[in-house]
Amino acid sequence: MPGWASIREVEVLRLIAIGHSNRDIAAALNISVTTVEVHKANAMRKLGLEGRTDVMRYAVINGWLDES
Repeated sequence: MPGWASIREVEVLRLIAIGHSNRDIAAALNISVTTVEVHKANAMRKLGLEGRTDVMRYAVINGWLDES
Protein backbone atom coordinates (compact mmCIF):
# COMPACT_ATOMS: atom_id res chain seq x y z
CA MET A 1 0.00 0.00 0.00
CA PRO A 2 1.39 3.41 -0.86
CA GLY A 3 2.52 5.34 2.20
CA TRP A 4 0.84 8.55 1.03
CA ALA A 5 -2.71 7.19 0.75
CA SER A 6 -5.21 6.42 3.43
CA ILE A 7 -6.34 2.84 3.78
CA ARG A 8 -9.78 3.87 2.57
CA GLU A 9 -8.43 5.61 -0.56
CA VAL A 10 -6.51 2.47 -1.52
CA GLU A 11 -9.54 0.31 -0.77
CA VAL A 12 -11.75 2.46 -3.01
CA LEU A 13 -9.24 2.46 -5.88
CA ARG A 14 -8.80 -1.29 -5.64
CA LEU A 15 -12.56 -1.87 -5.78
CA ILE A 16 -12.77 0.43 -8.79
CA ALA A 17 -9.97 -1.52 -10.46
CA ILE A 18 -11.78 -4.82 -10.05
CA GLY A 19 -14.87 -3.36 -11.69
CA HIS A 20 -17.20 -2.11 -8.96
CA SER A 21 -19.29 1.00 -9.51
CA ASN A 22 -19.23 3.91 -7.08
CA ARG A 23 -22.67 2.88 -5.87
CA ASP A 24 -21.53 -0.71 -5.23
CA ILE A 25 -18.45 0.52 -3.37
CA ALA A 26 -20.53 2.86 -1.23
CA ALA A 27 -22.86 0.02 -0.25
CA ALA A 28 -20.00 -2.39 0.48
CA LEU A 29 -18.11 0.12 2.64
CA ASN A 30 -21.23 1.63 4.23
CA ILE A 31 -20.35 5.16 3.05
CA SER A 32 -22.06 7.57 0.68
CA VAL A 33 -21.44 7.67 -3.06
CA THR A 34 -20.15 11.22 -2.56
CA THR A 35 -17.57 9.96 -0.06
CA VAL A 36 -16.46 7.28 -2.54
CA GLU A 37 -16.02 9.99 -5.17
CA VAL A 38 -13.98 12.14 -2.77
CA HIS A 39 -11.68 9.23 -1.86
CA LYS A 40 -11.30 8.35 -5.53
CA ALA A 41 -10.53 11.95 -6.56
CA ASN A 42 -8.01 12.46 -3.73
CA ALA A 43 -6.14 9.24 -4.50
CA MET A 44 -6.16 9.85 -8.24
CA ARG A 45 -4.84 13.37 -7.76
CA LYS A 46 -2.04 12.10 -5.52
CA LEU A 47 -1.08 9.47 -8.11
CA GLY A 48 -1.55 11.65 -11.18
CA LEU A 49 -4.23 9.33 -12.59
CA GLU A 50 -6.88 10.70 -14.93
CA GLY A 51 -9.56 8.03 -15.21
CA ARG A 52 -10.67 4.50 -14.43
CA THR A 53 -8.35 3.15 -17.13
CA ASP A 54 -5.38 4.71 -15.35
CA VAL A 55 -6.61 3.25 -12.06
CA MET A 56 -6.79 -0.21 -13.65
CA ARG A 57 -3.30 0.14 -15.13
CA TYR A 58 -1.92 1.26 -11.75
CA ALA A 59 -3.65 -1.66 -10.02
CA VAL A 60 -2.17 -4.19 -12.45
CA ILE A 61 1.33 -2.73 -12.18
CA ASN A 62 1.17 -2.75 -8.38
CA GLY A 63 -0.33 -6.22 -7.98
CA TRP A 64 -3.60 -5.10 -6.45
CA LEU A 65 -5.59 -7.57 -8.52
CA ASP A 66 -3.58 -10.55 -7.28
CA GLU A 67 -5.41 -10.37 -3.93
CA SER A 68 -8.98 -10.25 -5.28
